[in-house]
Formats: sequence, structure tokens, C-alpha cells
Amino acid sequence: MANEREASIQKEMAKLRNEFHDRLIVELEEFVAYSSLPDQEICRTETLQKLYEASHRLAGSALTFGYSDTGNLLRRLEGALDAILNQGAEVNVLSIRRQLNVLAPAVAIPSETKKNLAAQSTATESSALAQPMSNSVLLYVLEDDPSTSDLLKIGLSSFGYNVSTFTDIDTLCDSAKKERPDALIVDIEKKNIAEHTLANVAKRLREDGMQALPILVVSQYDSFTEKLEAARNNVVAFLSKPVNIPALESNLEFVLQPQTKSPYRVLLVDDDIYSMEHHRLMLDKWGIMAHALPDPSKILDVIEEFQPDLMIFDLHMPSCTGVELAEVVRFHTHWIHIPIIFLSSERNEGRQISAMMTGGDDFIVKPVVEENFVATIMSRAQRARQLAELMTRDSLTGLLKHTEIKERLGHEYSRADRNKSVVSVAMLDIDKFKRVNDSYGHQTGDVVIATLAHLLRRGLRATDIVGRYGGEEYLVILPDTDAERAAIKLNSLRKEFEKVKFRHKNEVFTSSFSGGICQSDKVKNIDEFLEQADLALYRAKERGRNQIVQSDDTD
Repeated sequence: MANEREASIQKEMAKLRNEFHDRLIVELEEFVAYSSLPDQEICRTETLQKLYEASHRLAGSALTFGYSDTGNLLRRLEGALDAILNQGAEVNVLSIRRQLNVLAPAVAIPSETKKNLAAQSTATESSALAQPMSNSVLLYVLEDDPSTSDLLKIGLSSFGYNVSTFTDIDTLCDSAKKERPDALIVDIEKKNIAEHTLANVAKRLREDGMQALPILVVSQYDSFTEKLEAARNNVVAFLSKPVNIPALESNLEFVLQPQTKSPYRVLLVDDDIYSMEHHRLMLDKWGIMAHALPDPSKILDVIEEFQPDLMIFDLHMPSCTGVELAEVVRFHTHWIHIPIIFLSSERNEGRQISAMMTGGDDFIVKPVVEENFVATIMSRAQRARQLAELMTRDSLTGLLKHTEIKERLGHEYSRADRNKSVVSVAMLDIDKFKRVNDSYGHQTGDVVIATLAHLLRRGLRATDIVGRYGGEEYLVILPDTDAERAAIKLNSLRKEFEKVKFRHKNEVFTSSFSGGICQSDKVKNIDEFLEQADLALYRAKERGRNQIVQSDDTD
């Protein structure tokens, strides 16, 4: 399947290059035609400005598609025109004519494209697309204290992890040769490991080929010295004892998210359709979802709908500059966390710095080196997604906070109204949760809350949206889903949740939740939408709990 997808992308790339070649020939002929204009016409500011904008745009595209000779000639012309228009240089008509005449279509040598295609094909074969992780994440725990070991195994298993515990590093490494774990949790105060230090554990992992294995540390000490040792040995998370299981699970999800989360989403804005499409296909090849937007005026609606992790703007566009576009986006403070990268053939460092000072986060000069370009995009997108989740998500459950989930509900309600579709909202509440806290303590109660959150995240579709609405309340948004289908799905999850066994010391108990569902076309506004779902939840509680009730079910 991956090979078929890659072949399809390569086919699209080849088609795009052929189309660009045809366009390049036409535009080079237009440059040559300008050389036959009278001197007075060439010297007009409007003519010089048109030539400058055209040479700037086409230079970047030509270099992107491998026409290095053509691209360099266009850059030379662009530089000469820039000096005249922006730096006060005298107009040398003869020099301009020569530079226009040299841009005859003959400089567009197809062999350069073929050479570039071969190089990119090789690069693609040597690169690996991000592979989705299996549903069951395998964790190894290195811990010699039985009570802590049991706590970790039981607690993490309730979140859906497959957990194996070990009391010594030798046995762990032997087991890893048969089944490689996704992450290791280690208590660095183990007493039965010879010459016990974190460095020793890390060394053994390297010797057995597990240097890339994420290590999370739990420790009864949390001084700077222990944390410095952890940092030096590439530890990805450090938690103090007693271990807070929900916090540990949150760290695991944070560490493993490049494998478990949806592809990074990148919004490309460029008036040069060929160049933009080339970069879109390039990102697609690496498993990054890219949306191409040639019209900057539509960006606000597209951001709202596409929800990008990162945006890439061309710096020079006829309708508005990339800098102006960045300033428009930054007016919306809830998008302030989305990085903006300027992608342009602009080589003037002063202008690059000026662009970044007015809303940009980075500047990439065309033509791009594919591996470097993708690495920059992925590292920026990953960091942006992590920061966004820290700002918008509840620390215990990893679900959207109250304010965020209400905002998303408003967006989905409006979208359903525009598209003449439906969206369902469900209000869920853990049954008799106060009794859980009173009987087993708040830490155990947190485990119950976080476990249901994990079940909802895992069991619902990627398009569904879940938030923590209150203490033990959740709000679930199911786009393009009527109340009946929503009830079927949530009832399935309800039955699954009531089978989960929780442990407190030597006692085992179960829990359940109730829910109320409302469908968007049954109400007139958001307030009524939430109110009807809440009333349905109230009826579910009245009828004995552990059930899902729809808002129009009044029996």
C-alpha cells in the first residue's frame, strides 16, 4: 500500500513538472518580448515592477523544479531590478535588454528536470514515511518494589497499555530481543542492579540496540543532580514518587504522540500554483497533510476549517504580502500559537529578518532541500502541537478544557448549519463518583476519570471531539452523526467501561457513566443545544443511571 501511494505521488510530481515546463516556456517568451519594447516603455516604473515581480516568482519556481540555469538568470534579473526600484540605482536599458534576451526558452533544458527527478526519487526511496503504531503499546517497567510495580502495571493497563514488569536489566534486555517495547519506565533507585546508575541502564540499552527507546524515570528524589543525570542520558520524562498514574499516562501520550496522533497539518499559501503544489506533494510524500491555498483572502475560513499545526506563506504575492497576511492572522489571538514560516526566493537578509519580526517564526529560501525542509516543518509542527495541547487540554485527562470544547461545539454547530448536515452532542457523567472519592480517595478517583477519558479518545472517530466539561463530566461532539447513531456508539463504550476493573489496595471495584444526547437540527442555538443534552443526561440519572438517553426520548 505504501509503495502504491508513493508511486502515485511520483506520478503526480512528474505530471506537475511537465505542466510547469510548458508554462516556463510561455513565460520566458514573454520576458523576451519585453526586450523589444521602446526604451521609454522599459524605463517606466510600472514595467520594471511587473518584470521584478515576475522574475522573483518564476526564479523560485524554476529552482524548485530543477531548472538551475534558468533560475539563476532570473535571480540575476531580479537583483538588477531590485537595485533600481528599491535602492536608487540608475536604469541601464541595454543591460536589461540583454538579460531579457538571454531568457529565451532554450535556457529551459528538460534534462535538468530529469536529473532532479532522479535525485528526488532516490531520496524518496531512502526516506521512511511515519508508520502508524499498533493499537497495543508495549511498555517495559524496571522496578524491584512489588507494590510500585503492581501500581504501575494495574494503573497503566487500565489506560489500554500492554505492560511487562522486570526486576533486573538483564532479563529486560533478553525479553526485548524477542519483543521490542515502545517505551521503558525505570525506577533509578533500584538496589539489586550491580553498579546501579541511570547511566548503567542506558549503556545496557545501547549495547542491545535500544538507544532510541524512550526512557521515563520515576524517582523518590527530584533534585537538580538527579534531573541533570536524567537529561544526560536522554530521559524524556521525570516523575517523582509516589507515582501519579494519570500524570505518567499523560507523559507517555506526550512522548509517543508522533506515532499515535494524526498527521501534522500544514497550510500552504502561495499565488504560484505550481510551486505550491510541488511543496504539497513533497510534504504528502512524508506523511504530512498539506492544504494548498492560492487565494490569501480565504485564509480565515480555511484556518477555522482545516485547523493547521503550521502555516507556510509566500513572501511576495500580488494581492497581499506574506507579512501582511501574517499580521491579519495574528489579529486572532486564539491562533497565536500556530507557527508561520515564510517560504520565498528572497535572499536579502534584512528583508528576511524584517518579515520574521512582524509575525513570522522562520524563513526558508527557495529552492528547498527536501530532507531539510521536511525536518524543519516536522520539528516546528511537533513543538506547536505540544504547546497547543498544553494550553488547551486538561492536564489529568488530555481532553479539551471547558472553554475549548464549547468553542469547538460552536464551530461544529455553525458548520452543520452551513452544510445542511447534523452534529450530535453528548453530555456524559460518571455515576456516583462522589462515592468513589469518599471510599477510595482522590488519587483513585483521578484514575477513574482519566480511564474514561482514554476510553473515549480511543473508541471514538478521529473526527469526533471530546472535552472535560467539569469534574467528572465530559462533552462529546460527533460531527455528521445523528442522535440515534451517536447513542449506538456511546452505548458500546458505556458497556466497555463498566467492565473495567479498578483496584484500591486489595479491593476491586467497577464504575459506570450515564449520557444525554441532542441532535443539532432539534434546537435553535448553542445554549439550547447544551441545555437539551444536559436534560437528557438528567433523565438518564433519574431512570437508574448507566444508560444513554436522547433528548427527544421523553418516555
